[in-house]
Amino acid sequence: MRPVRSLLYVPANRREWVEGASEGPADGVIVDLEDAVALDGKADAREVVADALDGFDDPEVAVTVRVNPPDTGLFEADLQAVVRPGLDAVVLPKLPSPDVVRQADHVLGYLESVRDIEDPVEILALPETAEGFRGTYELCTASDRVTALAAATAKGADVQRALGFEWTAEGEEKQYMLSKLAMDGRAAGVEQLISGPWLDIDDHEGLRAEAERARQFGYTGYQVIHPDHVPVVNEVFTPDEEEVRRSRELVAAVEEADGEGVLRYEGEMVDLAHVRRAEGVIERARAFGLLD
Repeated sequence: MRPVRSLLYVPANRREWVEGASEGPADGVIVDLEDAVALDGKADAREVVADALDGFDDPEVAVTVRVNPPDTGLFEADLQAVVRPGLDAVVLPKLPSPDVVRQADHVLGYLESVRDIEDPVEILALPETAEGFRGTYELCTASDRVTALAAATAKGADVQRALGFEWTAEGEEKQYMLSKLAMDGRAAGVEQLISGPWLDIDDHEGLRAEAERARQFGYTGYQVIHPDHVPVVNEVFTPDEEEVRRSRELVAAVEEADGEGVLRYEGEMVDLAHVRRAEGVIERARAFGLLD
């Protein structure tokens, strides 16, 4: 899945929204077959998503679908409907154990084989259960398809119920969860760490504060529930001009130093670790069109 700063939720039962999902302002979309769709509307929503996926052909927009968990009895029918060439990744919610990831991997592999899908469908893991949070590293290493990990931090979300904390806008109660998921995800080689969403549509200041806090914890993107939130999130998770400038100059300075392991740059001692971080900033700037 291409790098994303913003992932916009789109209810799978709203045909006009789903069909236009890839034309919106977000880097990617999560077409939601789970919480956004009532039980009696699941079958119709699958058809909507399947029809829309056949028309998605924009490589600049990551298209994902949140399916229903296996214990609902809807999991395999969801995958049967949505696994097709227009799909980049499936979002697996309420993950309790690595077994569910392995089950998804097996079904995805089979469907790719019989449908001649060349690019593997990836997995965005969304733990949301106490068991899942406890074993996040194991979830991420259960399949090579897991390329993104999400920490759902919305007020009143499944995570709040599962862990029993009292939600606050300041977010102190979520610090351990954010840190653990970031550490486990990075240890497993997962580079895309997604936080959010923020439910107050009009509170852009609160959204910015939480997105910035997530970025400080090492997160690379944010789930959003309204298009108006996308510009704020994209700005927060895009390297600013000064950061890009400094990163490029640091890399150039090290190259000119001709092999010196440590050198002084703008009054600070820098070494290979700083260079690697600077290269990451440059790569991210290129991914979002800031550099050629």
